[in-house]
Amino acid sequence: MKTRILALLVVATLPLMAFDCITNDFSVAVNLDPFVGSYQITGNNLTFGGTLPPIHPANLYDQSYELTGASVYDIRIGTSGQNLGKFSVSVTANGIPLLGCSNVDWTAFRTPQSLLTSTLITKNPNGISELVNAVVQGRDVVLSGVGTVENAPGQSPCTVTIYAYVQAYGTLR
Repeated sequence: MKTRILALLVVATLPLMAFDCITNDFSVAVNLDPFVGSYQITGNNLTFGGTLPPIHPANLYDQSYELTGASVYDIRIGTSGQNLGKFSVSVTANGIPLLGCSNVDWTAFRTPQSLLTSTLITKNPNGISELVNAVVQGRDVVLSGVGTVENAPGQSPCTVTIYAYVQAYGTLR
């Protein structure tokens, strides 16, 4: 009988305890849509690149979260269109070198190559840090790139696309 009364008292007092203090500081993973930037190559051009429109991180996740941290979990480079032979590309994030590849086969990137598994892509830790800091601080990310191809695409436009995947952490507002 005593254990039943004690159990009843414990159950009755649970709502009065301050469990909400635990949930207020509980950090959860926040899925961000990838940062995507594409560079189109047209006509007789053997070069491509430029500055892409700014991407505001807040547009990539549910705004009911306040971000407290982030990390880059992958960056990929992909190509589409006809085979342009060898190509090179260098990409910056907010003016800081992020990644690149040099003199690689166009067709090897038809399935986007991952920074995690490809030996064809080089990364710059400073650019990755800039991407992470921009996400956490809520600053725009501006991707800029410059590249060359061995063969011009002629009448069929081709594309080089960069995908940056960021995992953020945050608390409910």
